Amino acid sequence: MKNIIFAPVPFGRVADHIEKRIKEKILNGTLAAGDKLPTEKELASQFGVSIVTLREALRSLQVIGLIEKKKGHGGGIFVSQINDESIKISLSSFLNFKDLSIQHIYEARMILEPACARLAVERISPEEVIKLEENVSWCEEILNRPSQEFSEQVFFNIDDRAIEFHKIIVNSVRNPIVILNFDYVMDFLKECELQLLVPDKNHSMWVISDHRNILDFLKNGDGKRGEEEMYLHLKKIEEYDIRLKEFRKEHPEKKVF
Repeated sequence: MKNIIFAPVPFGRVADHIEKRIKEKILNGTLAAGDKLPTEKELASQFGVSIVTLREALRSLQVIGLIEKKKGHGGGIFVSQINDESIKISLSSFLNFKDLSIQHIYEARMILEPACARLAVERISPEEVIKLEENVSWCEEILNRPSQEFSEQVFFNIDDRAIEFHKIIVNSVRNPIVILNFDYVMDFLKECELQLLVPDKNHSMWVISDHRNILDFLKNGDGKRGEEEMYLHLKKIEEYDIRLKEFRKEHPEKKVF
């Protein structure tokens, strides 16, 4: 355990001051992931507060994923490992109470992804372009097979590749804030799709055709056209999903659109 000493807190909302002090030491690197904090009794003594007030501050830090409490031998209060997944879980818990709709998801995508398509022209690596080409070519090869080979499993495999296509473009921008936002937006979209999507080869064909167009603009260095094409592509998918949602309401028993 590191020898971290906290000064008594001033008057005011005491628990907030305690939360802020501990949070600052974690975020500035004084306390690292895995470090053990003093006991509740020791922390309460250092801050000059009651155990009840100290625990209120610790609960807030637990909710946002900065600390965790472990029981048993070797237990105590520890600094959590902060990663994208823990942040997404916190955001997911918050947004699940916000009555999210498909329109919310696609509005967020249409803010993020067209700009990423434009920036990707300047920032994408040759390796990422190869991955995009392989992604689109794989989908095209599958879609060119006879219709009887287009099963439900094939449809969802193509959908997974379609999501990966968008992920490669967003990741190529090298902006961790944008990437994190995209990741949790797509997590929500995947949940919606699992309830909505039905095998539809025509849908897959125009999605991949749009991807081919976007990729061609990126390869030709035309960021403006790539941005425009991405926006139109997302708008088409949003309209498709909204129609599909209405269809599923009216025909819950049907497995094709």
